[in-house]
Amino acid sequence: MTNSTFQWTCIKCDKEIPQHLEYCSECEEKRYRKIGGLLYLPFINMLLIAYAYFNSMAVTLSAGMETVGRLPISQTTYLFVASGINLVCLLFIIYIVSLFLRKKKELPLAYCALLVSGIALMLIDRVATSYIFPQIALNMAQIMPIIMHVIYACIWIPYFRTSVRVKKTFIR
Repeated sequence: MTNSTFQWTCIKCDKEIPQHLEYCSECEEKRYRKIGGLLYLPFINMLLIAYAYFNSMAVTLSAGMETVGRLPISQTTYLFVASGINLVCLLFIIYIVSLFLRKKKELPLAYCALLVSGIALMLIDRVATSYIFPQIALNMAQIMPIIMHVIYACIWIPYFRTSVRVKKTFIR
């Protein structure tokens, strides 16, 4: 009978490692240097949100320009203010995408702020719209996006706050 002990090795390079690890420190660093795994989903979502804010900004600005003098001043002002808020949100998303691509450690907090502020702006928009435009009824089609964003935030905020992948990828 031989008295040799079992040795744990790295999955990639076969270096000896502790039992609780899968990779050696060099291979793990290479693995987390790249954006991968589930992190592609928030990135795609940021691009879709940016498109939605751009589209909303274009529509509200166009509606504001076409209705100047024909609608009450409060409604026209609301359309221009909404266009400005959409522009600010679009610039914020561009900033967050730049943090994402540069793998900055500020990204998790900024992304969580984006999700929470998006929900807050949607709620404020729905309330203000129903107040300023009483002829537009608040229905399920307007409430459902808010519910979907809340569910999305309940999934991704804890992921960005606690994930080892996020903490090791966004380190600069």
